Parts: sequence; structure tokens; C-alpha cells
Amino acid sequence: PCLSSGFTLLEILIAIAILALVVSSLYGAYSGTIETTAMVESARDIDQAGRLALMQMVDDFSSLYYKKAEGENEDSPFRFQGGMEGESEEGTVVEFASAAHLGFDGSFPNLRINRVSYVLEKQVDSKRYYRLVRKELPFADLSGEREETAVELADTVESLTVTYLNEDGETLSQWDSKAQETEGFLPRLVRIRLQLAGEKSRVFTATVALPVWEEEEGEGQ
Repeated sequence: PCLSSGFTLLEILIAIAILALVVSSLYGAYSGTIETTAMVESARDIDQAGRLALMQMVDDFSSLYYKKAEGENEDSPFRFQGGMEGESEEGTVVEFASAAHLGFDGSFPNLRINRVSYVLEKQVDSKRYYRLVRKELPFADLSGEREETAVELADTVESLTVTYLNEDGETLSQWDSKAQETEGFLPRLVRIRLQLAGEKSRVFTATVALPVWEEEEGEGQ
């Protein structure tokens, strides 16, 4: 009798089923790895953006410059003003004069005083998130036209809250060096809370001690 060589239809179907099972398992593992990697990278990017934004704000506050000039008006470049538009809403969150700068012009040493503003701008394609933009006007204490620079520090911002601690230990949501109750004074501490969106919301916080302004000295610190 002649013996047939080759595979039967049943054997071929079994082989195909085993191959499909192996491929399915490999795809599941590979897909899970890609998803996990994407989540880790997203969390890393959010963490980096939050920390860099907070570091820049701390640097600006730590280098804050203020002096009370005679006849200081509403447009004084040294005016410290925070909470004008309400926290976590579109608009300027805080602005003040600072010796810190991002150094786009490459000048060194840099002795200029800059007017720094932190602004929340609504994302064009999102009703929920904001962009955190740092604006810098160089040589704020000099007259004349100067070019303001703007740098985005973070997107997908859910909220930015800045609060101010006075010398009596009270926490205030607003501060204005021209207001009657705080005229000529700076907060003792500034607390920053930045919340960024991602797979999970991340909250970044910092507390900065500001230089104490002594009115009788007649000089800025």
C-alpha cells in the first residue's frame, strides 16, 4: 500500500489555531508595553514641565525687586500686584519687578530690572485647560519702547493659585503694593500651587520667602 505524505486538513487547522494564539499573545504583551511606555513618558513630561515652571516662578520671586518711589502711580514698574483677575481664570495671575531674566539677548552681566507677569491663557482647542505664559518686559524702570518677550512654561494647566502671607500670618488671595491696607509692603511669603492635567492630575507646590521692605529705609531690596 502507498502511504500518503503531507499534512491533513485537520493538522493544518490546528497549526493555524496555535499560530493565531501565539501571535495574539505577543500582540497583547507588545500593546501593553507600548501603552505603559506612553503613560510613563506622559507622566515624565508633565513632571518635568511642572517642576521647570515652578523653578522659574521661584527664581523670579526670589529675585524680586521693589522700591517705593515718591508719587508712585498706578503704572509704577515696581508695583507688586497679584490676584487681579481671580485665581484659576484666564488673565494675569501676578506681576512684579524682578532682577531675574531668561537671558535671550545673551548679555552678561545682566543688571536690568524686568517687569515679569504670569498669565493664564485659554487653550484654543480646550474648554478646560490653560497655557501658563511668562511675560518679561526688560528695563522696566526705563522710559521708552521696549520689546516684551513671552514664553510658554506649561500647557494643560488646570489651575494656578498664588496666595500671600502677611506679617501677621494671615493668608490673602490678593496683594497690591498700592492698596491702602498693604501700601508699600510686600508679602512675607508667597505660596504657589500649580495643577497640570495628564493621565492623572499632578499638583506642584512651592513656598517662597520674599525680601522684607522696610518703608523707613527709602531703598528697595
